[in-house]
Amino acid sequence: MFIERVEIPVAEGQEEAFAKAMAERGLAVLASATGCFSARLGRGVESPSKFLLLLEWDAVESHTAFTQTEAFGEFAAIARPFFAGAPAMEHFDML
Repeated sequence: MFIERVEIPVAEGQEEAFAKAMAERGLAVLASATGCFSARLGRGVESPSKFLLLLEWDAVESHTAFTQTEAFGEFAAIARPFFAGAPAMEHFDML
């Protein structure tokens, strides 16, 4: 299993709209990707404008392939308008 961890800085005042957009469509787009087991979103307690996206993939190849699909473009169109800066992304092989 492969975990993708993404910290997303959201523009101040746009947090609720971002959370709604992700709940209504963004997470479903991610979760429907081939090889994606789950997509979850959390919001910072100390920093409410920071969100944490956790994705579980079957393999790095599935994640990489997803970034080349129309669905990835759809996800980006949903999420990017809310970004206050570049997301910080890390990947982990789970033992």
